[in-house]
Amino acid sequence: MFKKVITAAVLGVSALSVMTANAAAPGPYVTGQLGYADTHMGPKTIEKSLSNNGIAGRLAVGYQLNQNLAIEAGYLQLRSKKANAADADVKLSQHAIDLAAKGILPIANNLNAYGKLGVAYLTTTTKSNNDAVTASTVNKYKWAPEAAIGVSYDITPNMSVDTSWTHIQPIGGKNRPGNIDFVAVGVGYNFG
Repeated sequence: MFKKVITAAVLGVSALSVMTANAAAPGPYVTGQLGYADTHMGPKTIEKSLSNNGIAGRLAVGYQLNQNLAIEAGYLQLRSKKANAADADVKLSQHAIDLAAKGILPIANNLNAYGKLGVAYLTTTTKSNNDAVTASTVNKYKWAPEAAIGVSYDITPNMSVDTSWTHIQPIGGKNRPGNIDFVAVGVGYNFG
């Protein structure tokens, strides 16, 4: 009987140490991402295409609550685009501020899959040098649901690299901005 108790205790401690080895330390973290964003803006919104697809960047701060859950706030800057429409120069600029819950699933030692659900506040501004040509066919401010999936690899206990796909889906209204798909690679630092 005593041998069974010792064996169970050794196996239990071993299992706990494996779980702890893969767990990120709770605490604050920062992330920077760079990638490509498809904003699905095009000729339907403004006379000539103001599609601002291209390189985009995101900075985020978060707090890792435990091995499987974090909360995160971020800022996504999209590319600005200029076009000539009906003898006027028109400029489109977009950015988003988001807040999301992040679920984390450890796959292997130092490798994690994650998913995020949240909300983004999308700001779209258009400027024209000709008052006769207005590019205000797109709502300036819009709340939108956001979802993301990704994979991260812990280089050290505090440094990680990740790759992700984020989708922001403005809903409702005919003047809504286009959906945003952002594919990125990033580097993160955990202060925990």
